[in-house]
Amino acid sequence: MKKITGKILLVDDQPYEELLLKEALNLIDRFPEVEYISDPKKALVHLRDNRDKIFLIICDINMPEMSGLDFKKEIEKDAYLREKSIPFVFFSSEDSKERVKQAYTYNVQGFFKKADSIEAQGELLKIIIRYWATCLHPIMGVEK
Repeated sequence: MKKITGKILLVDDQPYEELLLKEALNLIDRFPEVEYISDPKKALVHLRDNRDKIFLIICDINMPEMSGLDFKKEIEKDAYLREKSIPFVFFSSEDSKERVKQAYTYNVQGFFKKADSIEAQGELLKIIIRYWATCLHPIMGVEK
């Protein structure tokens, strides 16, 4: 796999999800750095103010202050953030047909159900990350 330039931004109100994601990513060669933000409102400020390259946003749906859907809606309304073309996927324990359909109205690039084990979650994340590492992208790059 090519070296990824940029971070994964994990937006989830459950701190243990950061630990699970990092454990799962340890199963992947050359995995990207993870930046964890528990509050979608703070994540919006971070995306607007910080010039770090973000390789991928992984977001939960159900969060108390602002839902993942509302977070994605705010990204879509912001011309600067929209132009960044950061791939955005939902990674949630909720997978109802209605919620998945609703998520795709906000131009998400994927909706994945959280796996039951670290190993299964690692395999799923490996597929997602390899896909985006291979995909051509207007802003981000990968190093050979």
